[in-house]
Amino acid sequence: MRISSIIVSSVLVGAAGVLAGTLFAPDKGAKTRSKIAKKGGEYKDYLLDNYDDLADSVSHPFESLEDETKRLGKKANAKAKEVKAKVDQKLN
Repeated sequence: MRISSIIVSSVLVGAAGVLAGTLFAPDKGAKTRSKIAKKGGEYKDYLLDNYDDLADSVSHPFESLEDETKRLGKKANAKAKEVKAKVDQKLN
């Protein structure tokens, strides 16, 4: 799953939670809206503060995989050249 999908899903789940909280809120409308706005700001700040950490933790395994793929590609290329040289040697 891509990082953008995770973030969008998290925001949608959060919005659904806010909506459910509003429907079952024990306070008056203005007070409830104020609480929602405050919580929304807190969630936004949290996401902005932790976005880089989240992106790094998700991208690190892919960087390792990319490095390993490059290494294996070089190894396969070297082996293919070795086999080609042996075949050329036997044909000549």
